[in-house]
Amino acid sequence: MPKRVIYPALICYGLSLLGAALAVQDQRTVLLSPASTATSDVDPPHKPFARQLVGFAINLHHTDTLDAHRHAIDELKALGFNSVLVITPAFQTNGASVTVRLETGPGRGPSRQQLVALLGYARDRGMQTVLMPVVLFTAPRGNEWRGKIKPQRWDDWWQSYREVVDYFVGIANEAGVQIFCVGSELLTTERQTGRWVSLIAHVRRRFQGQLIYSTNWDHYHVPGFWPQLDAIAMNAYWNLVTETDPARPDPAALAERWRQIREQLLAFAAEQGRPVLLTEVGYPSLPWALQKPWNYVAPSDTAADAAAQAMGYAAFLEAWGDLIRPPTHAHAIQPVAPTHPAGVFFYEWDVYANGPEHDTRYGVQGKPALDLLRQWLRDTAPRPGAGRW
Repeated sequence: MPKRVIYPALICYGLSLLGAALAVQDQRTVLLSPASTATSDVDPPHKPFARQLVGFAINLHHTDTLDAHRHAIDELKALGFNSVLVITPAFQTNGASVTVRLETGPGRGPSRQQLVALLGYARDRGMQTVLMPVVLFTAPRGNEWRGKIKPQRWDDWWQSYREVVDYFVGIANEAGVQIFCVGSELLTTERQTGRWVSLIAHVRRRFQGQLIYSTNWDHYHVPGFWPQLDAIAMNAYWNLVTETDPARPDPAALAERWRQIREQLLAFAAEQGRPVLLTEVGYPSLPWALQKPWNYVAPSDTAADAAAQAMGYAAFLEAWGDLIRPPTHAHAIQPVAPTHPAGVFFYEWDVYANGPEHDTRYGVQGKPALDLLRQWLRDTAPRPGAGRW
């Protein structure tokens, strides 16, 4: 998710009660049993990606019905995308809290059954599925967000977080998820390599699919536990504007900026022996989308700027087009080479959007960005010129 800001609706996220036999009760906190803390001294073998993942992220929080989310899966499948990343949260009160908890009910999060149902629906439609839990604060202090977690007792926080991860791993197994994300943007934890190695080894014993951790675009060089994972995953909200007049950016300069980023990422991934997976690439429909793509918070009188969003998408497709191909392209259905990215998830397919005219958020429905993506997905034949469409 974008740095420091989250949808107001997502603040009310939560997760369901443990076990299908438990009835959903409004605003009830789920209590979990302690998890094993055993570690492994042997690095697991890398699990290569059989094909590139090209899809969208979808947020799932409490809902009375999954109809809109199922419809979103159908839309993405019809467009030609081959995968979906489902983002769903756990909670802690603020950065000093030692407990990560799960909550359910109106204003909270989806039930376990809803998560399993949506992920299973995507799987049955032939989509690759990724489950990415995130931690949200219910009462942040100032501009706190999950990247600034600093609990009073780290031991207690890690034990609590492991129990929450166990809950989500159980859902991933039940729903036949292919890729599980062990954490997202927990920046203050990323230097605690031993803790992460222990947690990842624990998850490896329970989950047979691929494992990732999603860091920030400005932090991917920090984690020391990439060898335990199957990809270098990150949310990609770089500033693309380098010239002096960001109000009139040059499309060629935007694409060149993305090429520079790509070169740096691929070099780092080669050093780590893992492919790059971009878990979020997106732009809000706001005037500053290309300069601060992580920031969608705007005054109520700010006019939507879908053109700025489209310029960001155009620059990305231009810069990455020779390596990330539409799923229908022959290149995209081959096993992923070590020097190629594992794929991209665009952020986001907004099931709550009420129309494009005044929508300043990340959704692309009804906007020029979707036209670009639609054309890209239709364009299955290679053309001369790297990255040209």
